[in-house]
Amino acid sequence: MNGCASKTIRAIDKESVHRICSGQVVLNLATAVKELVENSLDAGATIIEIRLKDFGSELIEVTDNGCGVEPENFEGLTLKHHTSKLEDFSDLMTVETFGFRGEALSSLCALSDISVITRHQSSSCGTHLIFDRNGIISSKASVARQVGTTVSLQNIFHSLPVRQKEFHRNLKKEFGKMTQLLNAYCLISTGVRITCINQTKKGSRSTIIATQGCKSVRENIASVFGSKQLSSLLEITSEKESNV
Repeated sequence: MNGCASKTIRAIDKESVHRICSGQVVLNLATAVKELVENSLDAGATIIEIRLKDFGSELIEVTDNGCGVEPENFEGLTLKHHTSKLEDFSDLMTVETFGFRGEALSSLCALSDISVITRHQSSSCGTHLIFDRNGIISSKASVARQVGTTVSLQNIFHSLPVRQKEFHRNLKKEFGKMTQLLNAYCLISTGVRITCINQTKKGSRSTIIATQGCKSVRENIASVFGSKQLSSLLEITSEKESNV
């Protein structure tokens, strides 16, 4: 058998490319939650609630009280490289948001069953949107909700069977990584109340993280790690001289 047999080089079909690339953007549970939390922070949210079922294997849901999504932006919300955070490359010099590439929600569409409930501050009611794996709206309905957004992910990594099997095999380990990353956002997000709740298959609920929306990083440290841990830290202040 000739291992060097000639094979035709051809383009990978677009759907396969989308699935492969999406798996590089969203690597694990921690990345999925990170992307949704960053969207909430970029929307100016002061309350962010993360709800998981069975450590994220059944459901990952992030709810916020941010500004919401305007109806004219529904179509582009989950399309690849669609974003409201920059218009051209030069904007990268002044970007002040976590997200700007327009990849996260598009990738999550390819990797999970995604739905969004949102109400913009200029709208009188909310809208429930369901997207297909290509980020196209498959269902839209009016619903009652306060200003803000809820993104729900079910059956994550279903389009990558090996990745999903590995995720389910290491659920608690992946959950621990997610919690560790979420703690970092709790520390730096002053004035934002962040909670994370996990519900087991049997229905019991446990609060994993609960911050109070403190106004300083110092207070956030006490909220996340406790006042005893805070007292053991040394505060360092530095100033940077401008050469301009």
